[in-house]
Amino acid sequence: MKHWTRRFFVTKPELWLHFLDRGWQRNKLTVRAIAKILKQQGITRGRLLDIGCGNGRICLPLAKKGYRVTGVDVGPAYIDDARKRAVKNRAEVELVCGDMRKLPRLVRGKFDAAFSVWTSIGYYEKKTDEKLFRDVAGLLKKNGLFLILNTMSHEFLLNHYCPNLFNETDRYVVLHRDNSFDRYQSINVETWVFYEKSGNNLRYVDELKVRLRIYSYAELVEMASKAGLEFVEAYDNLKDMTPARPDSTIHAVFRKR
Repeated sequence: MKHWTRRFFVTKPELWLHFLDRGWQRNKLTVRAIAKILKQQGITRGRLLDIGCGNGRICLPLAKKGYRVTGVDVGPAYIDDARKRAVKNRAEVELVCGDMRKLPRLVRGKFDAAFSVWTSIGYYEKKTDEKLFRDVAGLLKKNGLFLILNTMSHEFLLNHYCPNLFNETDRYVVLHRDNSFDRYQSINVETWVFYEKSGNNLRYVDELKVRLRIYSYAELVEMASKAGLEFVEAYDNLKDMTPARPDSTIHAVFRKR
């Protein structure tokens, strides 16, 4: 049986692409925060690796700031769109279509920093994520940074869990149905049901399953430590970058020892 990410990002890419496009409307805050974190840690130029780059909402603006950026994503449609956007925005960026589980085969050389934005850590089982940490550590220069941002945390989900909810955009209404969270395995399962707006009516489009491993801060710090990465700091949010609270979502900075 194929992994859920295959259908979500490869065979049905147009649904998530709509939300990636909307991500461009909110990307300035994240880009500013990444640039600020890098500057605070002494990285004002060099190579960056965007893991799960989508259609380039983060990596392209950082390339415009003078960084040499490589973006990796499993979705061919997203990489194609990112390449078109790179030409349109005159951004020099390397874009690679491939599975992040095979990261060392996809990119070469060492990076000054890598980042994962929007809960892509957790798509697979814990052993896979542990390997991802090791792979990232192997691709970083000494004192290189690994940023995990805008990522759901176990603590936040427990305090704000809702078994049924919806998300509405200018084009879609998405029902998040039959949600279930196994707090002992920390696995969240949802069915996303997509309806397209048509005047005052809704037209059923498709439904996709999502299964995420949701990590606590302590688990991420432990995995990072085993991979040779030390915890630096964590934030409650990326707007004012105040220190993380006990139930914050994950905005964490790690450094290669």
